[in-house]
Amino acid sequence: MQVNPKFEIYWTHVSADGCRLALVWKHGGIYMDSDIISMRPIPDVNFLAAQYSQSSSNGVFGLSHHHNFSWKSMENFVQNYNGAIWGNQGPQLFTRTLKTFCTIPQFKSNEDVKCGNISFLNPKRFYPIPYEAWKRYYDVWPNVPTFNDSYALHLWNFMNKEQKTMVPGKNTLIEHLYKQYCPTTYSALKNNESIYG
Repeated sequence: MQVNPKFEIYWTHVSADGCRLALVWKHGGIYMDSDIISMRPIPDVNFLAAQYSQSSSNGVFGLSHHHNFSWKSMENFVQNYNGAIWGNQGPQLFTRTLKTFCTIPQFKSNEDVKCGNISFLNPKRFYPIPYEAWKRYYDVWPNVPTFNDSYALHLWNFMNKEQKTMVPGKNTLIEHLYKQYCPTTYSALKNNESIYG
């Protein structure tokens, strides 16, 4: 496979997709995008996160080192490479590979499903607010949801072309989440301090 990064419009994203996969294959562990707010421990070691009922994300996943899913995904990455299609080397790659392990069932409610030796976690675990509704994080909610079925929340920063930010005192959902789950960051932003020390 010969790739010229100059002609790859998603090269940065494709490179990040490949790097996270190779690192987790070699060392094992959990990968999370930087725009995810962690809320509680994830009870599974080997898991993928459903973005929709039969579609995996690659923004958060956990696998033990040298897991066969990682290896098969790396092979598929090369065999079906197409850097011109957004997500082909990311979420679509994970979905394609997962389908070789099992027939992905539809979620009926809050349950997770097993696919071979991998847990396929319900969309509510990380994506209770889908990407089409990402702006809801920056809205004021009359009743702040508890997200009791979630382990973490993906904020969809890639969608945030308007560069919306968490503003202390605005009473938005994102402010409530920062206060509760990111208190050090929230305090630094509130006091207009550097969060990088």
